[in-house]
Order: sequence, then structure tokens, then C-alpha cells
Amino acid sequence: TISQSLYDGATLEIDNQKIADLFGISVQELLDGIAGEAGAPEIKGFAIQGSTHADVGSATNTNSPWGHWWDANGDITTWGADAMVFAEFNPEKGAFAVGQYPGHLSDGQQIRIIECLKYNEKRVAVVMYITAAEAGQITAGVVGTQELELVMTPKSDYSQEPVQFDLAKTLSDLGIASMDEVQFIGVNEDGSYAQEAVTYNGFWYDLNGFVGSWGDNASVYTSYGDEDEGFDADCVGVGQMPGNLSAGDVVNIQYGFLANNKIVMLKIKVTIAAYQDPETRPSGNPTTIEQNLTFTKAYDDYYSSQQVDVKELLRDAFKMTTYEIFSAKQNGDLKIYLGEETEEEPSYTADAPGYWINGDGEASGWGDGIIWCSLGGNEESLYLYGGNHPGNCDPNGQTVTTKMIITCNGGKAIFNITYNVTAAN
Repeated sequence: TISQSLYDGATLEIDNQKIADLFGISVQELLDGIAGEAGAPEIKGFAIQGSTHADVGSATNTNSPWGHWWDANGDITTWGADAMVFAEFNPEKGAFAVGQYPGHLSDGQQIRIIECLKYNEKRVAVVMYITAAEAGQITAGVVGTQELELVMTPKSDYSQEPVQFDLAKTLSDLGIASMDEVQFIGVNEDGSYAQEAVTYNGFWYDLNGFVGSWGDNASVYTSYGDEDEGFDADCVGVGQMPGNLSAGDVVNIQYGFLANNKIVMLKIKVTIAAYQDPETRPSGNPTTIEQNLTFTKAYDDYYSSQQVDVKELLRDAFKMTTYEIFSAKQNGDLKIYLGEETEEEPSYTADAPGYWINGDGEASGWGDGIIWCSLGGNEESLYLYGGNHPGNCDPNGQTVTTKMIITCNGGKAIFNITYNVTAAN
């Protein structure tokens, strides 16, 4: 089925036993060989061009040990403008995942691709015929509607909250035994059903409550079965587009379950309520504090960071609650300077508010930075965090010292920072 936004496709089973018999090995040896397991038979993946029938010697240019991206002519290509479909073999499942480049296929388009294996002097070609088809309009009727409500405070992140629905009635109305049999749908502005789930089995909704996309016009999103959230099977997750909703906003969305040509529709009223600050301000007037902070982390090349909790220090300096400080960070009233405070507006070079910092402890761009340090947090936490530049920092270890000055509400927090990057593990 064609998708405008997803890399989805289908699973294609192949006859692994037939291939193993030709090679004179077991199916497990075949799968281990494709996966490149130590001690397994040396089985080489390759491909054959559709237009010239020439061999392409590479085993893969995808994320699997055997598989390729293909263009409209059935020739090998790479992810990008010419890519139409991909095939990725999963040795654990013994099957191909055949997917698409979003938005590149047209209804009725057919592509023939040839993925191959070689063991000793024997060769196998797996010829796949792929037909792209539009999803088509859903004509199923709604057999059940559940009216649900959720009250949330304005969110600064994508965290979700659960909305409980009647799971038993849903399964009964659809005539199914499990939610694994469900297709998830949303409602477009014209009343048609959206079928491309772009969140975890869910959708983004616009400010009017219709299926939309992530961005300035987004309000909330739905999800179902997201293991990272750990919600029960009778709960739908709802999250917000950070910063787009405020107290008093109400968004009515529709999120449906389709099975057996029947639909159960959840109508969820999302009300945004004002945040109730659980803290009280520290007593006294804003003041200046100074603190030495030390970060220590091993060098790595994937921008991992370390955190230092500064919540109570900032509360004491600014005489504000965590929520008030976080709000000031979001709206720019809180400012961070490096080295010395100036009358000019800070020009942040890392995650705002924060900086990339060179070996002399001065603000720099990404290209000259050794480390970065920024202020993070939410309504309940405040922390400084930072890590090393993969290309500029010495993998054998490097130390950078700097001074970070944070101002807000007439108070000031001065942090003398020592960032120790130790040798790579």
C-alpha cells in the first residue's frame, strides 16, 4: 500500500529450505551465513540489475546484512530521489521486509527486483514482483462510539498521558480477540478516514482536531501500544505539540479502530488546564550565588551527555519556583552568558540556552567546540548538561574550564565549570 509518510510495506516469505538444499547445508547454517555469524558458511549476498542483468557485488546498502534499495527500473540505487522500494532480509525471521520510499510510488506501479545469494559456485536468485496500490477509501460503518475526556496541563515536551477506553466492548463490537487485529484510523477535515499512522499506531491532529501533521498547526497526537510508555492495553496515549497549546484550549479529536469492516470510534475531548505550581518561592530577595561544578564523562562519538542538578541553586538565586524558572527559560527571560555578563542579548551556539565551548573555555560554534553545555529541564527539574564534540575533542581525554553566568529575576548564578572528558572506553 502506498504511503506518503511511512517506509511501510509487507513481509515476503521465501523458501529457505529450497536454497539450503541447493547449497547442501541446513537452513540454520544458511541463515547464520547470511547474518555473517562466526563459523558459519561464507554466503555472499549480491543483486542483479533489472535493466542490464549485470551483477552488483555488494551484499547490501540497507540496514540488513542482505538487501538493497531499488529504483523504478529494478536497478540498484541508494536512499534518495531515485529510490522506490527496498528489500531487507531478516535472518532471525528468514524473510524479507519489502518497503518503500514515502511518496515515490504511484498507484498500479510495478517493480521487479532480483536479490541473490552465492555459496561456493552455486547461485540463487530471488525474484520479487512488487505492485504499488492506493489504500482506497474506507467504507466500513461505525458500530460503536466511546466519549472520553482528558484534562492536561500545557506541555513543553512530547510526554503522553493515558486515556482509558472500554477494551472489552471494543473487542466485542469489532468481533475480534485482540487489538493486534486492528487497523488504526483518524478523521480528516473532509470526513474521510486517515489510514497512515505516523506516530506509534496513531496520528497528529491540527488545532481544529482533524488529522494533520507535526508542526506549527499541530495540537495533540495519539498512540497505542507504545512499549516505552508502558500503558495498559485499555489505554490510548495522548501527547502534545510542545508550546502550541495553553490553558483554556479544548481540542476534540477522533481516533478509530477498524476490523472486520467495522469501526469503533473514540471521541476524545482534550482540555488544557492551567498548571498548578506545587512549589512556593524561596523566601528573601534574589541574590548572587557562586558554585564550582565538575562534569566527568568518557569520550564518545555519539554526543552523549552528563547532567548536574542545579534546581535548588537556581531556586535560591532567583527566588522562584522550578516552574517559574523553566517558563523564564522558555520565553527568554532567563539568560546565560559565558565568561562574563554583557548588556547584549546572548547568542547561543548549542541547545538554547547554551554554548559550544572551545579549548580556552570561550563560546564557539560547533566547528571549533570541544564540549557543549546547556540548561535543560522541565516544570519539575533543572540541570546543566553537556558532552564532547566527536571530531574536535581528544579521544585520549581533555579538560575544559569555563564560567557560566545565569541571570533571571534580578538574581545571578555563577558556575565555575570543569569538564573532564576522560579517555574513550
